[in-house]
Amino acid sequence: MSALTDKYGGLYLFAEKLGCKNLSAVEENGHLTITAVAATQHDANLIWDRTKEIDPELNDGDLTLNLTFERQDIYGFYEVKSGDTLSAIAKRVTNGKLSYQQIFEANRDILKDPNKIFPGQKLTIPKF
Repeated sequence: MSALTDKYGGLYLFAEKLGCKNLSAVEENGHLTITAVAATQHDANLIWDRTKEIDPELNDGDLTLNLTFERQDIYGFYEVKSGDTLSAIAKRVTNGKLSYQQIFEANRDILKDPNKIFPGQKLTIPKF
């Protein structure tokens, strides 16, 4: 194993766990390029967030991420966890760019009341 595999191997596994397609990693001359097609922009952002945990300033210069995403019509999906509220989800997942009402409206097919969400529900997060 190389130092780059040690450093970024978890990132590759994370992308794999998210279900990314066409996932590949190529190491050449001390530089690693990871290419993937994520399902949504949210998944691609999660990969970037994980990358920043490894290299907070993104200035090591030893990694290139080529990420695209399939779904252009939505931002992503979110699985409700115990204790979640639509307001907290809007704040955490979209950094406050969407309101709880916007998430509620996008999920009227499964939600009847914005105050009644349950663990395990898969919510659609609209584009913003």
